[in-house]
Amino acid sequence: QGYGLEALSTLFFLFGLSSLLVGFVFYLLGRLEMGRVIYFFPSHVLLGCIAGIGIFMSTTAIEVTTDEPFSFDMEGLKGCIEKSYMLGVVVLFEVVLRVLMCITKEKGKPRFPLLPPIYFCLITPIFYLVTLLSGTPFSAIKDAGYFFPSPDICDPNDDGECVRQTILSSIFNDDVWTIWRVVNFSTISWIAVAKSIPTMMSLIAFSLIHVPINIPAFAISTNVEADFNAELVAHGYSNAFAGLFGGLQNYMTYGGSILYAKAGGEGKGSSLAVSIGTAAFFFVGPSIASYIPRCMAGTLLLHIGIDLFLEGVCDSYGNFDWLEYGGIWFITIIMTIYGMTAALLAGIASALSVYAAQSVSYQNPVRRTMTASSLRSSSWNRPTEAASILDSNEIGRKKILIIQLQGHL
Repeated sequence: QGYGLEALSTLFFLFGLSSLLVGFVFYLLGRLEMGRVIYFFPSHVLLGCIAGIGIFMSTTAIEVTTDEPFSFDMEGLKGCIEKSYMLGVVVLFEVVLRVLMCITKEKGKPRFPLLPPIYFCLITPIFYLVTLLSGTPFSAIKDAGYFFPSPDICDPNDDGECVRQTILSSIFNDDVWTIWRVVNFSTISWIAVAKSIPTMMSLIAFSLIHVPINIPAFAISTNVEADFNAELVAHGYSNAFAGLFGGLQNYMTYGGSILYAKAGGEGKGSSLAVSIGTAAFFFVGPSIASYIPRCMAGTLLLHIGIDLFLEGVCDSYGNFDWLEYGGIWFITIIMTIYGMTAALLAGIASALSVYAAQSVSYQNPVRRTMTASSLRSSSWNRPTEAASILDSNEIGRKKILIIQLQGHL
């Protein structure tokens, strides 16, 4: 069909159709209660994926900041050195945020959950203020690559000259709505649609890969028990609605969800506010993107990436045996080098290996039994009355039997 409106009509129809198919599969899996399969994913596999996502977001931060592809070789290192003046700004903002988070902690927990998002919002005005105080021309800063490029949006005037659009004019521009007017069923190439069915099946399989990783990983990070069947049904609805309006496939993004949760986001009100904000940026995003410095996006991605990596690799240290902890590093490295699909295969291999090794090592599922008196109290300043009850031989913790289990159940 070439590159005309007929080809675009077929293309956008395929976008919507593939989203509908993905939504149907998600909904069907949820209704058939296939979410229980996710419970068989060992936690060390999910933590390996969390750490891998953290490294991915950190490298994305480097790419967004430097506007160049990054790789773990001498060429990638050379690019970082050449753009070190831009990366230095991101590192400086990240170090300041980490210091603020450390000094505002109370009993090991953050006292101000909104500190990171407010800090990220302040990066842009701080950058402008420093630029103004330093006396550096704004054009020089922009030419140096500190800002995202401006979109090529303009309207010809009567003389044929290009007049740049304002934000309001770009919102009400006729071209914004073309995506919903371009689909014409009389010009769709049904032969091309039929030939695209194998590709759409692969797309469905690729979409299904991420949900079993992102949802349980998010549940572990937030310490919340998730109803995976309900999550699958919700993904089915979201993809179906997106397909009806010609949108692309979608699934829960782990990094953004973590930032939202750590900022105290919960409830329908917060979710609705995020949805309205996202819808607004659909229209104004391209127009205001060129006024946002790259260091803001780079700091945001780097901060989340470091948090996820530390959660997957450092916070889990000591909670697993050496084989499981080695599996965390193995999955992290595989995801960093080869991507999510390869990491999922590595996770399956690691889970099977750990299961086989622990099944041989731990023949007896009961490790040992004891009374609760052998356990330390979780309270340091316990009242005298409570302590006497706890230590009582008749009603105290000696009456509680502890059974330690090992291996897989």
